Parts: sequence; structure tokens; C-alpha cells
Amino acid sequence: MSTTEPQEDLYAGYDTVLDDTQRLRPNIYESRLRLLHKALTTTPDGEDADPGSILSIGVGSGIFETLLAERYGIRVRQAIEPSPALGAQARAKGLDIVATTAQEFDYSQAPYDTIVYNGSSFGFIPDDEIIPAFRRNREALAPNGRIVLTDVPAESALGIVLRLRQAAGLDDSLVKPLLEGTAFFNVDTHIYKPYWHEIPWYDKALRAAGFSRISHWQTLLENLPYHNDEPHDPVPGYQSGNYVAIIAEA
Repeated sequence: MSTTEPQEDLYAGYDTVLDDTQRLRPNIYESRLRLLHKALTTTPDGEDADPGSILSIGVGSGIFETLLAERYGIRVRQAIEPSPALGAQARAKGLDIVATTAQEFDYSQAPYDTIVYNGSSFGFIPDDEIIPAFRRNREALAPNGRIVLTDVPAESALGIVLRLRQAAGLDDSLVKPLLEGTAFFNVDTHIYKPYWHEIPWYDKALRAAGFSRISHWQTLLENLPYHNDEPHDPVPGYQSGNYVAIIAEA
């Protein structure tokens, strides 16, 4: 378990950024909601599944957890959010939030049927801590329980643009026209995850942690400026999606 000191709240002063983005890019959030719902209710073999008792790690401001309950009657049993600013927004939506990280959480209410990291939240876990974190997740799952990861993959068009701006310091005038139609349209206030990897890298990490029977769903296959034009249902695979869900079984 990590014993590092608590990090600075990257979202301090930007606590409404996710809710503002949903309001301004609703079709993107709708597509992402459909992707998350598909992943939560589908086994790696493609069969219908009941997500059962859910632990959500990195809930942000609780947008998707609220929508899952309102739209599908799927309720999260317990939720983790390390950012005090975002956690306050999630609590205001009625969610039970534990202010900690995946590495530090005690999993005292285990077992869970499903553990979900939504919106690339596992991309804030250092590379040398990701397999131990996934291993603790597996140990906290009930037999045949599942882990669900949703991500902007490093190899996707969106991931490439965000990484280049982040790592190479590209001028905003170059990237802003491309990002205008995405959920990262406001380049001044969006916080990018620090750790980026291709989907097969995470598949390998999950297998190293003891997971098996891995499958994928993807959405928003369009070029970046057109992500918000209309909502889309997810399709199998990961090679084309700008948002991808990974499902693995304990």
C-alpha cells in the first residue's frame, strides 16, 4: 500500500469543470454513459450481467453515478474520490464519498461484485503502483466479480492530441480547433491524467494482477471535431474508439 503524502488537489478552484462540460457537450456524455452502462451490464463473453454491488473509484463530481441511478436504476454502493473539490460536488448529488485513493482505500466493505474506474481515473495511479492496485481490487471482488475501466486510450486520436499538448507543450492555437468538439474543449481548465498507456498495456497489467477473460467496448469513433454532433451506442473492440471500456473477470 502506498504511504505517500496527500497530493495537492488539482481541481481546487475548478470544482464545477466536469458538470460544466456535461452541460456544454451533452452528446459526448451520453455516449460515455451508454459505454459505461454496456460495460457494467455485460460479461467478458458478451452475456447480460447484473453489476450487483458496485465500488466506483475516482467518481469525479458524481455525474455518471447519478445518471446510472436515474436512467437505469443502477446504484453505486460505495464511491472514492481523492479530490476534495470534486468530492464535495459528488456529495451534493447525494453520493456517499470516501476521500482517499485506490491505493490507500481499506476495502472494509468488500466483497464487491463490480469495481469501476470511470473516466481514466486509473490514469492518476503511478505505473509502479498500478498492478498492486489492481491486485487489491481483485482481492476485494466476489467470485466471478468484474473490474471495469473506461479510458481515453493513448493510441486514440484524442489521446494523441492531449498527450502532445501535455508533453510537448504544443501551442493552444494548434490544438484548440481539434479539441473544440470534444470534452476537452476548454484547454485552460481541464486537468489531464499524468499516466498514459495503450489499451493492451492495461490488459497486460490486469492479467499480471490475476484478472482474466478480458473484453472491450468502444465509442466516439469519429474525428475529434465531431464528437458532440450526436450520441452513439458502443460497439465491440478498442482499435478505433476515443473512449474505450475494458472488462475483466476476477
